[in-house]
Amino acid sequence: MRFLHFRLVGPAIVGIALFIAGMATFPYYGVKRIDAEARRSQEMLVERNISLWISDVEFSLTAWTIWDEAIAKLDNSFDAEWADRNIGASLIGTSRTRSVVVLDSHDAIIYTRTDDTVKDMPFFVRGPAAMVKDASELLTTVRSREHQPKKPGIPSPLAVSRIVVIGDEAVLLSASLFQPDFGTSKPKGDRAPILITAMPIGGTLQDFFGKRFLLNDAQISPLPAVSPDRARAEIAVGTEGEVEVLSWLPPTPASDILWQSLPLILTVGVVLIAGTVLMIRITQTTAQMLVSRERQMRHAATHDFLTGLANRSLLQPEFTALIEKGPLMVVCLDLDGFKAVNDTRGHAMGDELLKVVAERLRAGIRAEDRLFRLGGDEFAIMMPGLSGVEAAEICRHLSASLSNKMNLPGCEVSIGASFGISEVATNGTSCEAALKGADAALYCAKSTGRGSVVMESSVEKHQSGSHALKTALGR
Repeated sequence: MRFLHFRLVGPAIVGIALFIAGMATFPYYGVKRIDAEARRSQEMLVERNISLWISDVEFSLTAWTIWDEAIAKLDNSFDAEWADRNIGASLIGTSRTRSVVVLDSHDAIIYTRTDDTVKDMPFFVRGPAAMVKDASELLTTVRSREHQPKKPGIPSPLAVSRIVVIGDEAVLLSASLFQPDFGTSKPKGDRAPILITAMPIGGTLQDFFGKRFLLNDAQISPLPAVSPDRARAEIAVGTEGEVEVLSWLPPTPASDILWQSLPLILTVGVVLIAGTVLMIRITQTTAQMLVSRERQMRHAATHDFLTGLANRSLLQPEFTALIEKGPLMVVCLDLDGFKAVNDTRGHAMGDELLKVVAERLRAGIRAEDRLFRLGGDEFAIMMPGLSGVEAAEICRHLSASLSNKMNLPGCEVSIGASFGISEVATNGTSCEAALKGADAALYCAKSTGRGSVVMESSVEKHQSGSHALKTALGR
């Protein structure tokens, strides 16, 4: 009976085993396509993240390049002392920029300053003329865009950047056009001065980007030296124009699953059920790992690395979603006294201060409000469903919270914050226009006094009052 039973059941078992083995061969055909799609997806995310990081650096330079006084002191009548104090010393003291060059309308050097801490590094020891030469393509691009049509109001930043590599040393080189903000001063000719900045990238490029974007075995090498099986993104150039490529081992989800499943295919029979369970667990683990990795990279692309707040890439989507529900208050705020902390305590303490500021802002707004870090010490808040009076009251509470002493590692500091509020009543107003309105109100608030809150609708009133006070004092 047992032999008969085996003869009846045996062919069925063998048939099922052959069927499963045959079905197991089908994944081979899709492995390369799935792995190629996963690789390209990660390459696109890395390229986008690098672009966003460079955009944030370029936007932070607008505090110096979009400024009426800069046009007056650098172009209309060059003031070397003003340039050293408000461009060179200010940039090097409040940002990660370590070398500054200003070119006049004829692209001739009129001012330069390099921080003593980097003067002996290979990139900077060559002098400002070599730095300008490295930026020649950037200058050409900025000049070609200089006279393109511009929208009315405060102009958009015009800047171009690239990463330059010398040996193991990497520098982010940027060229930015000086532009007037409110038009009280304008270039005397048809071309404005240009600011060239150099920001060293700490450590090696592969460590910087590899850890930032969670890349496996990140390496920097010339393009011809990269093997075909490695994912890549062109990120830098050498001093002779050669392309430098960031490469890494790409995710291979299909191959991983296939190789991990291969033993199960060969162990059909007694361990069939156990093998099936194991394959399901491996598949789930791999899928969870991929989803987690993609979620982390997407979060890194849309959020500030230091404070964890949403960055500029989420401004437009959040604005669109909120304005469709009703009126919206857009707030821009800028810290008062942050530069002094950076100058006296160092950038590391400045970073700690920004983290504390972010925590206090989170604690002081409503759950339905949206908080962003725009760059440097600038933040933005979107407040739906509030009147101007209610929004101003919240801003005053935030100003009071930020003015309280902050306990940082080894010290205690005090700062303040100024607020500008723009009211958006309908979805006919763009996000850019709302931010410019709030920024104009912020500019007026900072001129009014530390910790001030100004509505866009009252900017003209504040400016008139300020003018009247100055006139009275002049008499």
